[in-house]
Amino acid sequence: MATFTDGMRLGEARKTSLATLALGVAMEWFAPEGADAAHPTTGERTVSGVRISLGEVGRRWTLVPTLLDGKVESFLALREDMPMGGNLTAVWYRKVAAADGTASWESRAFTDQDQSKAVRAVKEALSLADSTDESWPVAVAEVAAAGLERLVRGVLETDALAPLVAELADPKPIVEMLEDTGWKTAWVGPLEAVAPGLDPSTVEPETDGCPQAVVLDALEGIALRWDAEVPSSISIEDLACVAVGAYPICTTEGPAQPWIPSVGWDCGPWTLETMRTPLHNCETQCNYTREVSRRRFRKITEWNCYTGTVLGSYHQTQYETGDQSASLNVPGAATPVQLQGSCNFVASCPVPPVFAAGENPTCGPSGGTTVGPWLDP
Repeated sequence: MATFTDGMRLGEARKTSLATLALGVAMEWFAPEGADAAHPTTGERTVSGVRISLGEVGRRWTLVPTLLDGKVESFLALREDMPMGGNLTAVWYRKVAAADGTASWESRAFTDQDQSKAVRAVKEALSLADSTDESWPVAVAEVAAAGLERLVRGVLETDALAPLVAELADPKPIVEMLEDTGWKTAWVGPLEAVAPGLDPSTVEPETDGCPQAVVLDALEGIALRWDAEVPSSISIEDLACVAVGAYPICTTEGPAQPWIPSVGWDCGPWTLETMRTPLHNCETQCNYTREVSRRRFRKITEWNCYTGTVLGSYHQTQYETGDQSASLNVPGAATPVQLQGSCNFVASCPVPPVFAAGENPTCGPSGGTTVGPWLDP
């Protein structure tokens, strides 16, 4: 299972007591032209470099915005911490439009825990270009996640407990309890708590939380502010609602630097894999393998989402690895009269191998490469 934990670390001080309302419109999500009436389908879609971290310690999520013509059209929330049992690890919040043109947010969760496959599903649904692959904090899988279901206050809509949870004034304790037992749930800190039907004008942030639409609209403004480096258009009222508790943390990711080393690869030590004596010439055949690798970095900077204060920065590392093989024949000693092609003993294989002049293979993979996820240094 590939999770966000495998590919990203964020800062330690990341708590929030935000709450939300789960809103949605029943639409087909995996058809961009059918689910994206809020925007033209011919625009340029990209993945923002801004990351917004929400949730309490042990239940942290990072939101990755996707953009259409420079405006946020969705957030893919990825669980940072390792899941318990069947916990959900990827939730997609997408802006949709009703027939009258008004926009709202819909939340759905991937039942497949492999976040790489969830990213692939989002990429295919939005027809994102291959050039956006490196903008994600986890690698993009070859196969898309198949299961995508509506999420209602942290519980899948098809779950037998969904009706009960939907009516609770405060579903957080029971949903977190279900999470701890390995249930297919996802308590995304500020985005699932407010009961459906609650009038936003009567909400008291300190006690009731904020409607999901208010939180997502505010986070949209934050993402655009840092992505475009322009003042945010978030209203004072929305900020007051969203800012209850500790502020969420935003991050920006710099571009990937060139591969190191720039020419060739770093070679690991040779390992003797097999040795055998061909019958016809009493030579010992020595077969070796070694791992070759190279690495690159990108800078991660953490901000206070509201004030812009830099909290710190670090580098993520990505490794590209491959295997290289080589074969070497070492003469063995034979008896004066070879009977039926037998040899009297097998010569030993040198480690590291000693190649003849001009035959030492240059350092480089011989069987393809595998690019690892972005990791902490």
